[in-house]
Amino acid sequence: MKKILLTGKEKIRFRRLAAILIVVAALTAVLPAMSLAHDGEDHGESKAPVVAVGAGMVTRTARAGDWEIVIKHPSLEPDKETSARVFVTRFETNEPIANAQVRVTLTGAAAPLEAIATAGANSNIGAGVYEVKLPPLPRGEYKLAAQVGANGASQTAQFGATQVAPAPPAQVESSSVWARTALLALALLVALGLGGVVAYRLLKGARASRESRRTATV
Repeated sequence: MKKILLTGKEKIRFRRLAAILIVVAALTAVLPAMSLAHDGEDHGESKAPVVAVGAGMVTRTARAGDWEIVIKHPSLEPDKETSARVFVTRFETNEPIANAQVRVTLTGAAAPLEAIATAGANSNIGAGVYEVKLPPLPRGEYKLAAQVGANGASQTAQFGATQVAPAPPAQVESSSVWARTALLALALLVALGLGGVVAYRLLKGARASRESRRTATV
């Protein structure tokens, strides 16, 4: 196999091409991760309680003594009753706590509102799962808590502040997602196009250099 010798300029061009390809690979890996990170993710230290939003549901997790309490519910809208589920498990083993007394409290500007949770009526729902109807609430900020009693013990989990507000228009959210996706695609196309142009010029220069050396030898 014939060995191809590169001139100093060609070596510099190859190094530049390698650097551009590395940048393109980094953008491909980092930009989607940045997009996901901005979808409601907390960049600070993990703190209790933990709140996660996805698939139209809000999941709130807090520890109360030896128990872990999880509340799942849709976004709370003003003057609308909301169905929620409460999951009670042992923190260390994740063992479900059955036959517990669960009471959910919402504290706002007025007197606290309470709702009693009952064990899931659906036979497919496992132990430690309780269903509750959150009452209609005026728009505003509320502190959410759950009091759980079982086996002679009682603990209260504090979930922090929650907002009761109208749901944002669906088209606004869709436009935002589309714009972010288009921006990421444009950035990747620009990076790939730049790499292609440099590669083309580099290969063209190398071919011309080889032809020149061949002509000079002849």
